[in-house]
Amino acid sequence: GGCDQCGHHLEPAVDISKSSTAHWQHCNEVTRNENCQCSQDNRCKYSETYSEGSAISGHWFKDQVRIGDSFQNNTPVEVKMGCHDSENKLFYTQQANGIMGLAPVMPAAWANEAADPPEILSYLFRHKKHIDHRIFSLCVGEWGGLLTVGGPSSAYHTGGITWMKVTTLGYYVVHPISFHVDSLMVAASPHEYGKTIVDSGTTLTYIPKAMFSRLLLNIDTFCGTHHSCAAEKDQTNKNCWRMNDANGSPDETFPTLHLSFQGATGAGDQTIPWKPRSYMSERGYGIWCLSIAESSNHDTILGISWMLHRDTIFDMGSKRLGMASAHCPNHQKVPTTLWERLTASLGLLDAKHRPWSILSLSLVLVTAAATVAIRPSRQWRQLCLPPDNKAVRQTERQTDTEALLA
Repeated sequence: GGCDQCGHHLEPAVDISKSSTAHWQHCNEVTRNENCQCSQDNRCKYSETYSEGSAISGHWFKDQVRIGDSFQNNTPVEVKMGCHDSENKLFYTQQANGIMGLAPVMPAAWANEAADPPEILSYLFRHKKHIDHRIFSLCVGEWGGLLTVGGPSSAYHTGGITWMKVTTLGYYVVHPISFHVDSLMVAASPHEYGKTIVDSGTTLTYIPKAMFSRLLLNIDTFCGTHHSCAAEKDQTNKNCWRMNDANGSPDETFPTLHLSFQGATGAGDQTIPWKPRSYMSERGYGIWCLSIAESSNHDTILGISWMLHRDTIFDMGSKRLGMASAHCPNHQKVPTTLWERLTASLGLLDAKHRPWSILSLSLVLVTAAATVAIRPSRQWRQLCLPPDNKAVRQTERQTDTEALLA
């Protein structure tokens, strides 16, 4: 037990020894379809590293999880989760307790089967036959969002759904064809992207170096013929602009990006617009920076900045991924002090303090996740945190996974 390096978060540490239902997963308890990295004390351990360098590690445990509030008397189910005993970078500094993985589960190498739905959804909905957990959606707003299982969050949609082909290879792999800044070409063929995944655990979108250079050039070219996009290029950061009107929105002056993809079965190629309010983020008063960065390899990660202000539908049964423009719900910060609880109940929370995200599962399951992101990893991980560690402020925020929306 214990945690060598963990930060302060919304909830106190989990103490497995004080639970009447939780128990560690030991190496000799692993079933045929489970993987287990065995530690010296015979417990199964895990580790996960993210694009910008954040990492977590810990041990697996199982406990009873119930969807919704206690008065609803929903049947609890046993779920496998992770208890961190080491965090760094944004996992250390974030307010959220942990992260929930929604990656497809790959079948064993010897099995000739398609990938299964995310394991946490299979656990939670295995007794609810009327809910198809092979389809779920993430409606991502600026300060929160909605996770819906069984179908899309269509009530929030402001446009139709665009469907593209998706391949589940441990991640959600999509198949882009081209990329334009307005009408200016950034990429003209699929090989320029490398492998492309949709990853809600990454706030920034990462593209290969050559594409990123052309993206910057084409934005500058567009602005050069459109009144400088009513902004001045920041002298200290080539990826940022200072708006002439500090209260103005880049949506009104900067170009729309257009990405084309292979459509779902039976459909032709599909083009999805990407508005400035999603691919840019305000980093200071009137200063807007790209939420797109250069990848460290020749692959592409479409992160939260790509999903922002949209409902993204993962339909594993039909091997397709859909996107629809949406006004996704926002959620207030979870109150952590008596004063916050009182002011929240009275509607007096200071508007200056931007809320951290809460993601709701079909309007009943509420879980704090890293900013608005849910990492597509294989399990739902919770923190095992000591109450006396001091949080360390993150200073290198330019490309940190969760920095833009923090």
